[in-house]
Amino acid sequence: MYPVVLGVHNLVRWLVLLAGVWAVALAWRGWLARGGWTGREAMASRLFVGALDLQVLLGVMLYAFFSPLTRGAFGDFGAAMRDPAVRYFLVEHVAIMVGAIVAAHVGAARVKRAATDAERFQRASIWLGIALAAVGGFIPWARPLLPSF
Repeated sequence: MYPVVLGVHNLVRWLVLLAGVWAVALAWRGWLARGGWTGREAMASRLFVGALDLQVLLGVMLYAFFSPLTRGAFGDFGAAMRDPAVRYFLVEHVAIMVGAIVAAHVGAARVKRAATDAERFQRASIWLGIALAAVGGFIPWARPLLPSF
């Protein structure tokens, strides 16, 4: 089961990145052009946040149930923290990605509560941009770009 969940987690990262780039690009364009917030921008934001939610679900499944790396690391946590590669997946990747999903959800909520389209674009640009930057910066790029089921 581990290779399947890891492979799907790997594929969904591309959905997260594409949806994030699309949502942030639309938000920036609307903010700079002083455009009107439409269903397209709302859909892009929802897709990005939804893809992040799916990715977190898969990540939690890996972390808590399937990953031999985390199971081994919790057996000797001190040794795991001294190994940079293990520490990355055990603590750093998780912490930054949780921060990214929080930023995306806070941004989506703030966008909904905005009084004007200009505020919507500004809030989406900032909050979704932070989430996208965190995700892009902490994806383990050294791993295969596509899974091999």
